[in-house]
Amino acid sequence: MSVIPARFRDAATDHPAIAQWCATAMAGHPARLLLLGPHWSGKSHTAYAALRRLLAAGYPAADITVHQALELRGTYEPGMIENAAGVTVIDDVTVSVDLVREATVPQETDSVDVQAMMALEAGALADAVDRVSRLPGRSWILVASSVERLVETVGEETTERLLAIAEQAELPPRPRPHLDW
Repeated sequence: MSVIPARFRDAATDHPAIAQWCATAMAGHPARLLLLGPHWSGKSHTAYAALRRLLAAGYPAADITVHQALELRGTYEPGMIENAAGVTVIDDVTVSVDLVREATVPQETDSVDVQAMMALEAGALADAVDRVSRLPGRSWILVASSVERLVETVGEETTERLLAIAEQAELPPRPRPHLDW
């Protein structure tokens, strides 16, 4: 199975941060990129474009791992990060915070059991991001909406470490397509 989902099979970008990230990873050095931007700015598209560029340059697909944050929250074990491939992408790191902050109607309060489960899942995601940031030889891309929401998602200490060791690329907002259902 390909690391590139069908909907991103043609993903491409000319963003200079992606060119630099790919060149660094292909040279065998740890490449670390924090890809930031508002909802619908093309962050996932850009991350998959980077992976497509790596694969086109001969990087082995078996050495790339991609995690969707919401899925990772429910299935996480520390070995998933520590024993993963040389390149790791965690997409939509801040999605749970984004959904709450961007809600347009008041939400019902979840039951205590649901809140406890969500807290455990949030802790799992924070631990995964913390672990990937500490691995010395690993290349990675973390996709998040903003630094502020990253702090809410993974904590201030991990966010500060990410900002200290990773290049940052901010994608601007883009218009949403009009969909007629």
